Amino acid sequence: MFKTNDYWEEEFIEYSDKNLDGIYFDNCTFIKCDFSKAIFYSCKFTECTFIKCDLSLSSLNSCTFNDVIFENSKLLGLSWSKCDEPFDVKFDSCNLSQNSFHMLDLRGMKFINSLIKDTGFEECNLERAVFDNCDLELTSFINNNLKKSNFETSKNYLIDPKQNDIEKAQFSLPEALSFLSLLPIQIK
Repeated sequence: MFKTNDYWEEEFIEYSDKNLDGIYFDNCTFIKCDFSKAIFYSCKFTECTFIKCDLSLSSLNSCTFNDVIFENSKLLGLSWSKCDEPFDVKFDSCNLSQNSFHMLDLRGMKFINSLIKDTGFEECNLERAVFDNCDLELTSFINNNLKKSNFETSKNYLIDPKQNDIEKAQFSLPEALSFLSLLPIQIK
């Protein structure tokens, strides 16, 4: 479907290409595109927006996402760890279940109104990251920098303070009581 390797200020509606190789997208908008099970290789997305798109089970190899917004999108089973830096993405009202974020610099990242179920954050820099009204059920946080991150309006998180740096991170009750479940104590 894509005829060239360079697109600027284009709008793509209901595309369903499954093999994208070495394409550069600058300030483009993708609406209702089905990229599920697609293979992305060395693609660059700069200042792009994905609205109501499906990238589930796609392979993201050596891709760059810089100042990219995903809105109301389905992003199941993705490994973002193979992406190149810079990695600057905002997720708003997305399903990010069973994703993997491993060793990524996610400083200041915004996760808003999203389902982030059974997802792994391992050895990431999530300093000042915002999890606003997110459901983090079964999501694991292992060896992350969570300094000054904000979980105040999110739920179902279980973050081990012995495995993560949570200095000045923000939490709220009753969800913050999940920390007690990690202690060798009995609460009656």
